[in-house]
Amino acid sequence: MDAKLRYKAKKIKIVFFDIDDTLRNSKTGFIPASIPTVFKQLREKGILTGIASGRGIFGVVPEIRELKPDFFVTLNGAYIEDKKGQIIYQHQIEKSDVEEYISWAKQEGIEYGLVGSHDAKLSTRTDMISEAINPIYPDLDVDPDFHEKEDIYQMWTFEDKGDDLHLPDSLSDKLRMVRWHEHSSDIVPISGSKATGVEKVVEHLGLKPANVMVFGDGLNDLELFDYAGISVAMGISHDNIKEKADYITKTLEEDGIFDALEGFGMVEKELHFPQVDIETVEGPI
Repeated sequence: MDAKLRYKAKKIKIVFFDIDDTLRNSKTGFIPASIPTVFKQLREKGILTGIASGRGIFGVVPEIRELKPDFFVTLNGAYIEDKKGQIIYQHQIEKSDVEEYISWAKQEGIEYGLVGSHDAKLSTRTDMISEAINPIYPDLDVDPDFHEKEDIYQMWTFEDKGDDLHLPDSLSDKLRMVRWHEHSSDIVPISGSKATGVEKVVEHLGLKPANVMVFGDGLNDLELFDYAGISVAMGISHDNIKEKADYITKTLEEDGIFDALEGFGMVEKELHFPQVDIETVEGPI
């Protein structure tokens, strides 16, 4: 690892982690055994931890909550809580924009999802939607009028149009589309991103971008990689993420997070010595 990067790591006071395919395999749910050690050792060194995810707070699985991160930057920065459940920041999409988006989706012949702070609903349920959303939120109900009951922080497309799909001009100056799946994109406020959310936490703590390290793998991490003092891409990251990263680590399954942090001098392997039963052992010990 580059010596200058190791030196920069001495300034780090908070580390943010993406969830899917960074801390946890999005398809199998696998979390490396080294991850609890990472959070424990960072905590012992006085380094704060945070989650920075496109997921809602209701989509943060129990295994991740058990790691006891200090902050949850969710819904691509639109809703942020600390570990005590206190809201640090929230930004809802205007109801008129939600309604216009739904009208546009219907005109385009595509399905949609509506995401509140603590729940989300689908316009309908199809095999294509289930393939995209079930690994993240396996039990979402159908309610195409969810926006009439709850504030909306984020929306989804469900379609097979890929990069040919674009928001209409009347919405593109207020909302933007961030593709996260072959058949789905997040629709977020144009100024909204994980970076915006992390910046709110950094300001709340009185820190600077140079004090921030981030781990991620997807396109919704691009702005965050620009913002943070040190950005680390997982081994399976999108090529655009790898190009922006200060360091590319191994894959999740290869203990990429621990390996990178060990290289930065921020965690160490824990030594486990065998326990000896003195009464049954002969000779010197």
